[in-house]
Amino acid sequence: MNPTSKQGGLDQPFWFGAPVVPDDDTDLPQASTLYLGQGGDICGITRGGTEVTLKNHPTGYVLGVFARVKASGTTAADIVALW
Repeated sequence: MNPTSKQGGLDQPFWFGAPVVPDDDTDLPQASTLYLGQGGDICGITRGGTEVTLKNHPTGYVLGVFARVKASGTTAADIVALW
């Protein structure tokens, strides 16, 4: 199996990860589950195109799939995209 074509779900291990720099206009390279190294608010766009803000999210995993993490509205830090 070619790992670059692997589309894991929440019930499967992650194959890749990358640091996230929140940006209001730029999508992540791959729709991803997020890990927050420092909790806070996270504002993003879901894979379905809906903007959501999760208030006071604790350090740890943000379950779900995000296509973009916006700079405006995001106070969480040390964010890693996992897919």
